Amino acid sequence: MSSSAAKNYFGLSADHSGRDSSRVAVIPVPYEGSGVGSKGTKDAPKAILEASQQVELFDDELWIEPFKIGVHTAPAVKFDAVTNESAAPFQELADAVRPFIDGDKFPIIVGGERTVSLGAVKGCIDRYPSLSVLQLGAHCNLRASCEGNDYSGASAAFQVYKTLPNPRITQVGVRNVSWDEVAWMEEDEPQINIFWARHKSKWDYNEIINTLSDNVYLSINVNVLDCGVMAATGEPEPGGIDWYQLMEVIKMVCVRKNVVGADLTELAPIKGVPAPNFVAAKLLYKLIGYRFALDLGVTKKYL
Repeated sequence: MSSSAAKNYFGLSADHSGRDSSRVAVIPVPYEGSGVGSKGTKDAPKAILEASQQVELFDDELWIEPFKIGVHTAPAVKFDAVTNESAAPFQELADAVRPFIDGDKFPIIVGGERTVSLGAVKGCIDRYPSLSVLQLGAHCNLRASCEGNDYSGASAAFQVYKTLPNPRITQVGVRNVSWDEVAWMEEDEPQINIFWARHKSKWDYNEIINTLSDNVYLSINVNVLDCGVMAATGEPEPGGIDWYQLMEVIKMVCVRKNVVGADLTELAPIKGVPAPNFVAAKLLYKLIGYRFALDLGVTKKYL
């Protein structure tokens, strides 16, 4: 299918993309509002949509076609820039996510910048008050505020932590943190576990997963990948993880925990360089495959 004809993610037929019949709902959110390192991310949902038309639908690792679980493309959610004066930050996104959660669907938010995690988490916590969050990315994003905006990208994880009824966050792949963030963690001792990218060769993936509660929201910032793999992001950092390390984390959490929702953020497409868009589209499809592998008949010995 040509990109100009793309109507839904992965170019699926009506039989496998209807809202009622699909277990997955992909929600495009072309939000780029904080002004911190996210220039171009508003174009990511469309770029990933177009690249997804070229993703092979048979998964050679799982030996299944994950799309058969049903992947619905929901209407895009758009809203004005969120600031300290906003009456209900990211409420539009929370309202879009909540019906899918209540209907036992698996919502995946395709951003847009990383701050959209807050709206998605808000849409999950009424049903899952014990929700924990697994954040994969290069930055801690734990500043209380940045440049006068409490809803800056640099504060994304801090806001999520403050929103969770029973706060628990695990961060994987981090390789950039400020003294302000360190000082807050040392003083308040929040329930935040960080697995630094510099230790990636020694990670115990079971240890990572054991830090989480039974119900998990998964947030994937594409800059968790090394910039040699993913150059199209507003805040690249050297020393990131590779593709197969990322796959192992996602696979483990999907098999061992109840992952109730997810987001994929911070792709900043580069004109004339299609490879990063395809990486993001492939990542989206692998996430769906891992999340529903057991439902689709994959036995645990292959996982």
